[in-house]
Amino acid sequence: MNKNLILAVVLSSLVYIGWYSFMEKRLPKPQPAQQAQAAQSSQPAAAAQTGAAAAQAEPAPLPADWKQKAVKLSAGKAEYTFNAETASLASAVYQGPVAPVELVPDPQRGFLYASFPGKFALKARTDRSVEFVSQQGPIRVTKKFTLTGDEGVTALEIQAVNTSGSPQSLAPWELRIGPGLDTVKSEMKENEAELKAVYTFQESGRKHPTLEKIKDDEPAQNDWVWAGLNNRYFLAAFANPSFKTTRPLRRDEKVGKSEKTPVLAVPMPGSALRPGETAVWTTLFYLGPKDHALLQKLGFGLDRSVDFGFFAPLAKFANSSLIYFHKLTGNYGIAIIILSVIIQILLTPLSFKSYKAMAVMKKIQPEMQSIQKMYKDDPQRMNREVMDLYKRHGTNPLGGCLPMLLQIPVFFALFTALRNSWSLHGAPFFFWIKDLSSKDPFYVLPLVMGGVMFLQQHLSPQTSDPAQAAMMKWMPVIFTFMFLSFPSGLVLYWLINSTWGFAQSMYLQKNMA
Repeated sequence: MNKNLILAVVLSSLVYIGWYSFMEKRLPKPQPAQQAQAAQSSQPAAAAQTGAAAAQAEPAPLPADWKQKAVKLSAGKAEYTFNAETASLASAVYQGPVAPVELVPDPQRGFLYASFPGKFALKARTDRSVEFVSQQGPIRVTKKFTLTGDEGVTALEIQAVNTSGSPQSLAPWELRIGPGLDTVKSEMKENEAELKAVYTFQESGRKHPTLEKIKDDEPAQNDWVWAGLNNRYFLAAFANPSFKTTRPLRRDEKVGKSEKTPVLAVPMPGSALRPGETAVWTTLFYLGPKDHALLQKLGFGLDRSVDFGFFAPLAKFANSSLIYFHKLTGNYGIAIIILSVIIQILLTPLSFKSYKAMAVMKKIQPEMQSIQKMYKDDPQRMNREVMDLYKRHGTNPLGGCLPMLLQIPVFFALFTALRNSWSLHGAPFFFWIKDLSSKDPFYVLPLVMGGVMFLQQHLSPQTSDPAQAAMMKWMPVIFTFMFLSFPSGLVLYWLINSTWGFAQSMYLQKNMA
C-alpha cells in the first residue's frame, strides 16, 4: 500500500471529520395580495438601502407583566406565545424527543417582528389564529398569524390601510427573524458556529433550489424561494412570500454573551397609499425541526436546509435506509447494525481481494528490496523491474487500498447523516445509550472499537515499510481518540465494521495461509 496514499486518506479524513465535528402534504399557499404592488414597486436595491433606517425601530423593553397579556396558541408539538404589544412571536417551545426546546432566544425582539412605530393590541383570536392591530395616525396596521397545521407552519398577513380621506405615506419598515435561533441543550455549545442566515433561489436548468449563505450586511443576490436562520437541528424561515423581489439581508446583534448573533431582515420600501387603499404582504413561516422527510413534504425546497455534506446522495440514501430499517425494528441502533452488515457484505469480495493483494505484497517484499538495491542509481529501470515483478505475481500495489478508499464516502455519508438527521436525535439504543446522535457518555463503544481495530490490525498482513507500519500501528489509537466525541450511532457503525473486519481477518488467515 502506497505510503503517500495512506497519509492523504488519513489526513483528509481528519480534516473532514474535524470540520463537521467542531464547526458543523404541501404548504397551503397564501391568499393573493390585495393592492400588494403598491408596496412592491420599488427595486430590491432601494429596499436594501432602507434597511439600516428601519432597523433603528426597536421594540420597547418588555414590561414585567408581559406574559399576562401574551396570547398562547398550540399546534402539534409546539406552543407559541405572542407578545401583544409588539405583535411578534416571543416564545416557541417545541416538545422534542429529549426535552422541550425554546427556539426564540430573545422574547423582547422575538420572531416576525415588524418595525412599525407604536404599539399593537389584540384584535381577535381563535384556537388557530391571532390578529393584532395598531393605529398609526391615519394608517391602520394589522398582523394576523394563522397556524395552518401541525407541522409548525404559520401563515402571516400584514395589512396597512389608509383610513383617511387624503393620500398618506407609509415609512420604510422591515420584517425579521431573530436575533438567533436556539436549539437542543446538547448543541448549545456549538450553536454559535452552526447558526447561519441562508436563502434559496431557483437557478435556470436546476430542478431543486440552490442554497446560499447571506453575508454580513449584504442583501441576497437573487429573488428568493425561502430565507431564514438555521442551525444543526432547527429552521426558522419565510417561505413563498409575496415580497420575494425584496431581498433579505443579515445583520448581527448582541444576544447574551454573543456579540454577533444573526438577524434575517427583509427591508420593505416606503409606499404611498391613496384614500382607503390597502397594502398587503403575505408569507408562510416555518419554525421547527429539520426533519428531512417532513420538509420534503412541505415543499418549496425547505429540505435543502438539511446539510448532507459532500456525499449528499449517499447520505440521503443512508438516512432513508435507516428510517426504513427503523420501521421494521423500532430501534435506530439495530437499524444501524443492519445497514452496517449489509455494507460489509457488499464489500466482502473486495476485502478478500485486498487481503490477497496485501499477502502477495508481503511475500514479494524481499525480491522488491533486492531490485531497489540493485537499481538504486537507475530509477527508471528500477520502476520497470518492479512493475514486471507485480505482473509476474498478478498483484497491484493499490489492491490493498481499494476497500478502504471505497469505505471513505460511505463513512462520511453516514457521519453527516447521523450528525445532522433529526430522526436520530434522541433515538435510544440499549442500556446507557440514550441518544444515538450524542457521544457515548461512558466511552464504552469507542474504547471497544479501538480494541477491535487493534486486533484487526495485528492479524492483517504487515507491510515491510517502517513508516507505513508505524502509521498503521497508531491508527487504532488515533481513531479511538477521534471517536470519543462522535455520535454513538457512528461509533456503533464503525464498531460493527471493525468487528466484521476482524472476523474476516481471522477466517482469511486460517484458510489462505
